[in-house]
Amino acid sequence: MPNLFKKRNYFVFFFFLMMAFFVSLTKTNALIGTINGDSVNFRSGAGVNYSSIGKLNRGTSVTVKNAYAVNGSGCNSGWININYNNKDGYVCRSYIDIQGMESYGRPWTSPKKAIFGGAEFVASKYIAAGQYTSYLKKFNVNPKSNYEVFENQYMANLAAPMNEAKTTYNSYKQNGLLSLPLEFSIPIFENMPAYTTHPVTGKEVGGTSIVTDQEFEKRLDQEGFDETYKIWLRELHNTYPNWIFKSLKTGLDFNYAVEREKWVSSINGAGCPKCIDPANIITEGNWYIANDETTAYFLDPRNGLMVDSILMFENLAFSENYKEHVVQSVLNGSFMKDKDSVDNLSYANIFFEAGKTFHVNPIYLAALSRQEVGVNGSISTSGERVEYKGNIYQGFYNFFNIGANSNEQSPVRAGIVYASAGASKNSQGVFVGNISSNNEGNQNNNDNNAPVKPDVTPLNTHLANMKLNQKGNFVTNISIGTTVGTLKKKTNGTELVFRNANGGMLGDSEKISTGSKITFPTGETLTVVLYGDLTGDGNINSADLLKMRQLLLGQIKLDGAFLEAARLVNTSGNINSADLLRLRQYLLGQKNISQI
Repeated sequence: MPNLFKKRNYFVFFFFLMMAFFVSLTKTNALIGTINGDSVNFRSGAGVNYSSIGKLNRGTSVTVKNAYAVNGSGCNSGWININYNNKDGYVCRSYIDIQGMESYGRPWTSPKKAIFGGAEFVASKYIAAGQYTSYLKKFNVNPKSNYEVFENQYMANLAAPMNEAKTTYNSYKQNGLLSLPLEFSIPIFENMPAYTTHPVTGKEVGGTSIVTDQEFEKRLDQEGFDETYKIWLRELHNTYPNWIFKSLKTGLDFNYAVEREKWVSSINGAGCPKCIDPANIITEGNWYIANDETTAYFLDPRNGLMVDSILMFENLAFSENYKEHVVQSVLNGSFMKDKDSVDNLSYANIFFEAGKTFHVNPIYLAALSRQEVGVNGSISTSGERVEYKGNIYQGFYNFFNIGANSNEQSPVRAGIVYASAGASKNSQGVFVGNISSNNEGNQNNNDNNAPVKPDVTPLNTHLANMKLNQKGNFVTNISIGTTVGTLKKKTNGTELVFRNANGGMLGDSEKISTGSKITFPTGETLTVVLYGDLTGDGNINSADLLKMRQLLLGQIKLDGAFLEAARLVNTSGNINSADLLRLRQYLLGQKNISQI
């Protein structure tokens, strides 16, 4: 089922903006770009092996000759052909904003580009904006979201969060992840009925009223869960005592929320004829506006408080617990079980790296894509030739159906148009992405690009040049207070991508901290560890001392780079009082903390 990319009040504006964008491409083939980094190299060709014409400062306006990002060494997101001061050249796509389009790495001309771009879109538009669970992406009822409630909801399918959760659950179960201390954010509405029922399956039967853990009961009371929630949460707690349940108080009247959600949601009529509203309003194909009973059932959080659906309330941020082989288990049985034919990379690796890069659970990303495009894929995953509204598109991919609005003539084709943003027409008038031998034609809109010389420099050489150390997936030996700009000066011209722990781009003046990500020209991403910086603010101060105390007392848990940052004395051993003492001594000016 395609998603619903919209703030409803802005859909018309977005539609005409995109039409104007494509018209401008066909008329002038030129756009305006703004440099978003400091001292960005303006090169004679698409790659760091080409000479630098000069440096462009943040805020510099340039003419974009072709918004199609071409491959080249030293920039994972591709290179953009620009003109500045009557000189033609290239800049790394990560360091330019193109007027009239939010890029997310578009055009998506390979599965990898589509999955990375889609992950960035989901991370920035939803997760970082307060819609940080699968449930909240469908039902935006978080009063602290960046958007108004009921706005910017990702998908139209009412049952999607539950279906995604079941796919993720099977993967977690298969790989032994259910014993982890998972945290769930569960909404509570005002004036909720005693229960809600599915038109076909009826009322869910289960749960327990038997209290076995008084401390757990106190925590439930503190969170504001009533007995209708408790009967399910007790049963989950008895099986998985490490799980943490938090409440999200929406302040919304449940019946009002049902009414609002009903008109922006759909249900598969072929799969559930009894779920359809009596007015039989078709949204697309076999999808219909749902009746009140069905909407209430899927909106009611209590119906998701079972072991195979509870993951719709899990925080979707990345964790070091999520490994590539777990992602693989989600993709088995689908067309994504092996390598893709364009990048020649395993889909599991692509999803995993996309999750790491943009700080999103890669298992969720894989489950979301499987939900959106199906186990056999679709025209949005094949790159095949597609015609829509008088234009032809070829070689574009959209693994999350972003932009596939339900009120389009063909939502999936609209998603392909979204994926093609920034591409130009070839001599035959076709918007062209990557053309394989299996597709019609052999035209390519990059015939005049400078030859690409692949970067074969291994990661350890890049690290040695910058005097950095690698420890597994971590990178160390960065001094406290180091800015992105300072570290760039050690790169010998290598184009790196710097992001914060949440996946956002870091500017040259921003400090590198524990949890920051550095993507190297090889495509590999390492996470920064600053020993002593347990809070991830790039400093070592009393806040880090408090974190260390809480960690040793068992009051908090740290993982990944933040746990590694606490190993101050024996970087391969257990964290203990010696590490706490070293942190105290550092703050008193008595001893240094080694960053090696």
